[in-house]
Amino acid sequence: MSSQAKTEPTQDAPRGLIVVNKPLGITSRRALDLVERRLDIGALGHCGSLDPLATGVLVLVVGKARKIQDLVVKGEKVYDITVTLGARSETDDAEGDLVVTDPMPEPPTADDIEAALVPFRGEIQQLPPIYSAVKIDGKRMHKEARKGNVVVPRPRTVTILELEMTRYEWPEVDLSMRCLSGTYARSVARDLGDALGTGGYMSRLVRERVGSLTLDDAVDPEEVKLEDVLGIESALAEFPRLNVPLDQRHLLTRGQTLRLPPGFPTEEPCFAWVSGEVVSAITFVNGGTHFRTKRLLV
Repeated sequence: MSSQAKTEPTQDAPRGLIVVNKPLGITSRRALDLVERRLDIGALGHCGSLDPLATGVLVLVVGKARKIQDLVVKGEKVYDITVTLGARSETDDAEGDLVVTDPMPEPPTADDIEAALVPFRGEIQQLPPIYSAVKIDGKRMHKEARKGNVVVPRPRTVTILELEMTRYEWPEVDLSMRCLSGTYARSVARDLGDALGTGGYMSRLVRERVGSLTLDDAVDPEEVKLEDVLGIESALAEFPRLNVPLDQRHLLTRGQTLRLPPGFPTEEPCFAWVSGEVVSAITFVNGGTHFRTKRLLV
């Protein structure tokens, strides 16, 4: 990590997103630092970290795009996962010490695995890995576990929209998972192994998509250029949109209340667009007949 102080953004610093393909073996923080040093446009934020073992889509936010960081984090995610059956790991992935299942049961059939996957789909209760950033009583579990303290995870409600087996060659099972924020692929690997009676851990993870941003948008963090900064419009296109006339843009930026078109659905989050540019997140007032800027994005 550079010992130099981070450069403060200038008046003309871009507002946008950078999608990087995080390499294997480095932390998300390290990938972010590489991009910060290359571009020198001020401090960046990231929208959901990846473990060193994982690769794939890591979304960085630049300038005022940090105001939508929380929305990007909560976006749908798609993962390509390899589960290795026949052993368990304290970390639920290949980074922990492996304990081979003994005695080893007969390898499951593909039909066995398909049947075991059914209860994982939909809204389920999931125990996060002990070595995760989830907090218990205000303390991060991974920090307590590394101190040698007893950590008892609590189940959390997560949503897995799709979970399909794409390859099976004992002891490896490849899964494609589309899920909402907060779902741990490591927990899926561990729990699938338990359901099959073989034990299991996550041996590979590729994040293929965050919201509408995919690996096709991603660049190597050591090759990022200013031209790779995407407009925030690419991440917000899936959210409700209100098109505001250009002659009312100044009213939006001043936070004034404007009349809503009749019948417009008052669903939040919603964004005001002017001439193809996202200007602000808006909120609905006066019983849903008017709106005003809630969070200015320009």
